[in-house]
Amino acid sequence: MKELSVKGERFAIRWKEQRTKKWQYAFIHGSIYWGLPVAFTLFLIDSRFQVENMQLTKFLTGILLFVIGGFFFGLNQFRKIDDVYLSVSDDDDIENGILILKSGKAWNYENLQINKINDKSLVVKNELFWFEDSDVSVETLNKCFNMVMSDFQRLKKNLAFKGFSDNFEIRLQIFDNSGKKKPLIDRII
Repeated sequence: MKELSVKGERFAIRWKEQRTKKWQYAFIHGSIYWGLPVAFTLFLIDSRFQVENMQLTKFLTGILLFVIGGFFFGLNQFRKIDDVYLSVSDDDDIENGILILKSGKAWNYENLQINKINDKSLVVKNELFWFEDSDVSVETLNKCFNMVMSDFQRLKKNLAFKGFSDNFEIRLQIFDNSGKKKPLIDRII
């Protein structure tokens, strides 16, 4: 899962709900918040702030045009914000990954390789290697383990994956880049 700041996480949580109300967003943020103020301001400027220059037909025409134009402006803003949300949210990738795991295949996600061993266990392995064989020490192994654990905890922030993985025993394994079959660390978390 992508690393987000606190502000980014609040945005993602709020927009996940907001994006289900596309037409309401376009109307409120486009027509009401943008269209009406612009129409009213332009009407006042056109009439030079003089009551005798103000005409109801010009006012209603301006309101109607800017409310309609504002609606399309709101749709455009919605699409831009939704694109940002989709770029930081990988819910679709995670849902596809859950389907891959359910089918018994390995799923690669960021630095993790996840396998469903049986109906009770998920094995989470590191896919990237941070050290050479000569650099293997307790300190580097713990650092690697903590990084993989952190990646897995971020993945579990996704509610669908959390619901899926809560039914399994999680085995975290750390491998070096030598291609050995035996993990350097194998812990149940």
